[in-house]
Amino acid sequence: MKKIMVLDLDYPSENNLYGDVFVHTRVKEYKKYALVQVVSFFRAQPDYEYEGIKVVHAPSINDIFYIFNQFKPDSVFIHFYDRRLYPFIKNIEVPVIIWVHGYEALGWYRRLFNHSTYGLIRNAHNIILPNIKQMLGFRKVVEFSNKTKRIHFVFVSDWMRRTAESDALIKAKYYSLIPNPINIELFKYSSKIADNRKKILLIRSFGSRKYANDIAVDAILKLSKKSFFEDLQITIYGAGKLFKPLTEPLKQFANISLNEKFLPNHLIPQIHYHNGVFLCPTRQDAQGVSMCEAMSSGLVPITINCTAIPEFIQNKSNGLMGKNAAELADQIEYLYYNPEAFLGISKKASEFINAKCNISDIVKKEMAIISQ
Repeated sequence: MKKIMVLDLDYPSENNLYGDVFVHTRVKEYKKYALVQVVSFFRAQPDYEYEGIKVVHAPSINDIFYIFNQFKPDSVFIHFYDRRLYPFIKNIEVPVIIWVHGYEALGWYRRLFNHSTYGLIRNAHNIILPNIKQMLGFRKVVEFSNKTKRIHFVFVSDWMRRTAESDALIKAKYYSLIPNPINIELFKYSSKIADNRKKILLIRSFGSRKYANDIAVDAILKLSKKSFFEDLQITIYGAGKLFKPLTEPLKQFANISLNEKFLPNHLIPQIHYHNGVFLCPTRQDAQGVSMCEAMSSGLVPITINCTAIPEFIQNKSNGLMGKNAAELADQIEYLYYNPEAFLGISKKASEFINAKCNISDIVKKEMAIISQ
């Protein structure tokens, strides 16, 4: 049986439910095909087990080499490449697949929304300089990849590929476009009824402005001025430093349920089942995994038309998009007065994810890269 070593920067755990769940989803499927060793790199923490997957920690590059030599994998899979991994990649002789998800391959100027001008200047040494070093390191590994067929990149969207290549000022010769997988058995489609269009769900981390929860709150406040607002039921789950300040204006409404907590993936489908609309604006997404999970369950996503979102949503076909809070509120109003459109979009959303992101098909594509 083949052996795969999976290196991940932020593997989920009981204390980190919003870690890289899309990596965990893959690993559980990989176990059908290979022996898998998960390594959480550059973290000095105790080893642990999460939902049947054993995770070991490698605080240093020497620890990674040691685990590699002990496990003797046939291939190495890396999520969220760190420039400090370069000596390891260069000095092993097995195939290496590097997934490109976002921040590890984007210039610092693409996340200005997380910083004030003063904060950016004051903390340049913690924000700009490390990013420049990372981008130079990413360019270096792409250059090395272009000289050998042993290293292959996987971009989760074409937007991610184009943007990473633009920011790193280099194009990868050997790459695939493969989205993050969705477990369509876990996020199983359940047909909706017209009343589900009145039940709006938001499940998000509130740790970064990237997730645009402020835009979601603004859209809800605009909805509150519409005559049908009290007929809606809105449920919000999330945690992070922005949760309390952003949701404070919503406490006045009896039809809004605020839940300041993280949710493990296996509990989310049941919450999907009781709702019909998934409100998920964004400022920057290489895919939008939680959006795709909701779509698989049959929820109608409402989000911002930006970055990679148009690769996964066709407006008024398998989801709804807008440019700002007012347009998101208008899209919710559209569904309220058009129940037949809601039902049609719900079904198409699930069908689209089944065809594009089905975990069985995705993992087969990823496994095929090794043999290539």
